Amino acid sequence: MSSALESNQTINSSMDISQCDSNESMETIKTKQYLRNLLKARIFLGRYLERRLIDERIGYRDIVLLSTAEVELKNDLTEALRKLRTLCPKIHWIGITDSHVVGCGSSGICIWTEIDNQPLGPFWFQIKNLKFKELEIIITLKCLRHISDSFLELEPILIGKSNKTIERLDNKIENSVEVLNETYTEVVGTLKNALSIRNAKEFFTFLLVFVIAIVTGSVSFVNFIGNFILALMRELSMLIKNSTPMFLGLLDFFSKIVGGFYILLAMLFKQNAPAPMDKRSLAHYDNYAQNKHYNRQFD
Repeated sequence: MSSALESNQTINSSMDISQCDSNESMETIKTKQYLRNLLKARIFLGRYLERRLIDERIGYRDIVLLSTAEVELKNDLTEALRKLRTLCPKIHWIGITDSHVVGCGSSGICIWTEIDNQPLGPFWFQIKNLKFKELEIIITLKCLRHISDSFLELEPILIGKSNKTIERLDNKIENSVEVLNETYTEVVGTLKNALSIRNAKEFFTFLLVFVIAIVTGSVSFVNFIGNFILALMRELSMLIKNSTPMFLGLLDFFSKIVGGFYILLAMLFKQNAPAPMDKRSLAHYDNYAQNKHYNRQFD
């Protein structure tokens, strides 16, 4: 009786599995059943990104980005994808891809499924089944719970945005290390080419010529400066000697102008005094009057 039940269960499970080929071996059926058992009823955290058209034959599918915190499920999905490609090499579409296909980096896993009447954003999902259709293999999901606002602060860590930042930093560090290695190699090569016997000989020759040129130029410069200072002092002494009389005459001229200006001011503001009497004319008048009186007496 138990063997009959087991055979019925095997027949029912084989009937539920969609065929990739018309005739399937027991190994293929076991592999499909293993993949179903591996993924079925798994609960995980992911983000419902968008709905995108695959092609005209398959239509639109909803894209769910697996959280980077789901490391174990990611490994299982990667293993399932590898086995499905080996099991059904002629299948048109498998609903498991890398995240770079949708432009979300290259370290994540995306599940292409069918979701009804749910908003975009982070969800708790549960894998319902692994379906084998004629043109595709699809993982059906059940949306258990939409993540509320209280969990949005944790969302970047759970969904993997922080890992993107870490990856960018790692890439920058790797690029910096590569640039430093290239720079070090170039510097070493340049030093090897520069530190040769010929270059050393030319360097010491140039250094000797440079020292001789500096000494000769310094002596010539000091000689020129000395001659220039002596000539300048001689010309300045002649200039002072010849310009001194002119300067003194100019000072005398300005002093006379200033003195005349003060005299003019004094004359303008001087008080008008009465004209003094001429004593000589008064004495002459008195003598004339006395003589006239004297002459009258004698007449």
